[in-house]
Amino acid sequence: MSDRSEVLLDTDRCQAYGICVGILPDVIATPPGSPVAVLLGTHVDASDREDLAEAVRVCPAQALQIGQVQP
Repeated sequence: MSDRSEVLLDTDRCQAYGICVGILPDVIATPPGSPVAVLLGTHVDASDREDLAEAVRVCPAQALQIGQVQP
């Protein structure tokens, strides 16, 4: 099993609430004027996995998912 998790963002669902940005500011951002968040990185290390799970859980638009990184 990999020590990294993939961050999946569904831009069709995203409403740029920004909650995920507050949880993972090094991975997800909402540029000024953008209607959706953007990924600054597509993977998180094991140390950020719990934060990623929280961001997925609290997203009002359910636009985030955790993917599995293939070894």
